[in-house]
Amino acid sequence: LVGLLATACARGADPVSSEPTTSGNTVATDVAVSMTPDDTSSSSSTISTATPGTDPTELDAGSATSGATTDTTTTSATDSTQPADEVDHASLRQTPAKPGDTGHVVLALQERLSELGFATGSADGSYGRRTTDAVTAFQLVVDLEPTGEADPATIAALGTYRYTGPQLHAGDEGPSVTELQQRLARGPFDPGPVDGKYGTRTVEAVWALSKLAGIPVDRDWGPVDEKAWELLTSGAVGQPQESHDQRWVEVDLSEQLMKIYDPGSSLPTLVSHISSGNGQAWSNEGHNGTSITPKGSFAIYHRISGWRESSLDIGRLYNPLYFTGGIALHGALSVPLYPASHGCIRVPMHIAEYLPSELPNGTTVHVLA
Repeated sequence: LVGLLATACARGADPVSSEPTTSGNTVATDVAVSMTPDDTSSSSSTISTATPGTDPTELDAGSATSGATTDTTTTSATDSTQPADEVDHASLRQTPAKPGDTGHVVLALQERLSELGFATGSADGSYGRRTTDAVTAFQLVVDLEPTGEADPATIAALGTYRYTGPQLHAGDEGPSVTELQQRLARGPFDPGPVDGKYGTRTVEAVWALSKLAGIPVDRDWGPVDEKAWELLTSGAVGQPQESHDQRWVEVDLSEQLMKIYDPGSSLPTLVSHISSGNGQAWSNEGHNGTSITPKGSFAIYHRISGWRESSLDIGRLYNPLYFTGGIALHGALSVPLYPASHGCIRVPMHIAEYLPSELPNGTTVHVLA
């Protein structure tokens, strides 16, 4: 790999692991707080910075309240009254179901999906968002139309499908996790240190792969992730939208991804999960605005080393790289799966640690819808 990922994997550690996470969103709590296996190491590095100019007004921080991950749909279905001790789950697995259904048929569907390595959340008999995502992921893997509905063709495929690859979950440890981390590090992702611990950084790298391939995102590794890897290695995903004779950045707001490209390459040098502006109005101590990440073509023009408090007192930024007004690429303690900032582009802390050394002033930044 090019120097960027070599640098990423060599450093890995979070330089501010003692900083508390203050975001109240569900995803940040589940990942950044609860999953701590690879947040315990430390490293140091010297980052070259440009001579500070006019201190721009920064427009980031805050977190949105959307993005719940639980499967809560409770619309009734026809099989919900059958006593549990009379249920034949093997036969129920052959029964179609759709979003909004509840009962034993849905429970059997969830159990089968989970058995095959497709995450549905808790098997509760309720066909909500996470079950829909799991069905969609399965349909993508077996080349069916990704409707999210367990129609007869999908049910038939569930009965014959077999997967023999690795199934890994956030919090796992061991040689299989090490192999996954090595694999991600050889690709355009940064899972943090290759330490055999499936923690926050590895989760974020898997998120980046999932989003790049356009598949439903979860924290685990299984057959749908193998499908995503196949799409990446075949060149079906990852191609740049622009072309330059020097390294450049593309920020895809629809995918919530940052991609870094080098000249002459059709695949990114690095792909990172991000969180951009949430589009909401904000007001603080006489200042107000709208949390929008502007679209267009810009260039990095100013940087600050280390932590910086927003001049509007609306958040903290780590190693910010400003590319237009007060909008910057920067590290943050919370980088959830949905847009959550006041306009800046948040990246995971371990990537923000070395990003300034890889993106000098003048680097082009394309922000795409």
